[in-house]
Amino acid sequence: MSHILYWSPKAGSLAPLCLLIEGGIPHETVRVNTAAREHKSTAYLRDVHPLGTIPALRLPDGTVMLESGAMVLHLAELAPSLAPAAGTTERALFLQWVTYGAGTLYPTYLRIYHTDDVVPLEAARDGARAAALEALDRRWQVVEDALGPERPYLFGDDVSAADVYLAMLALWHPEAERLTAACPKVARMKDAVWRMPSMRQALALHGLDRG
Repeated sequence: MSHILYWSPKAGSLAPLCLLIEGGIPHETVRVNTAAREHKSTAYLRDVHPLGTIPALRLPDGTVMLESGAMVLHLAELAPSLAPAAGTTERALFLQWVTYGAGTLYPTYLRIYHTDDVVPLEAARDGARAAALEALDRRWQVVEDALGPERPYLFGDDVSAADVYLAMLALWHPEAERLTAACPKVARMKDAVWRMPSMRQALALHGLDRG
């Protein structure tokens, strides 16, 4: 059996799909029609994701993985070229950056795009979004400061799964020009990831290929 990725456009499935392709990992894809609320159907909640979100990754033995960050780490183990060698300082930082994306950047985006889930009072939501956007600036600045002046990726000239994951998160920024102006090295890293044939395939499937 192969991996099965449950995906939808503009969801966190973009990075896992790119890594499945880049790593040459046998896989299938199942598009979940969120407009038709398939992700909230009884079957999806029961058999795929109990919270009705995307992505989900079914492993070859039938087990379903949740959380895009965990999928990124899992796929990097299956394709060692996607991560620095185990036991090295670079590997420790690789783990840090994937976790940073999942635990620091991702929740900040949720505060921007799903403010109603965390701010019950409607009158307070605009202020909460503005505060989250400012927090997002600070969180991306940490990544900016970690990137070298010339190297495109976190670990030099070779892309890692962490770069792919962070590039996906950069795509979600609500003000792309703001991110580019404040964090030009992050923008350079994202653009380098975008040029990867595997990412171009993933973007095309997600309807995000810009030619």
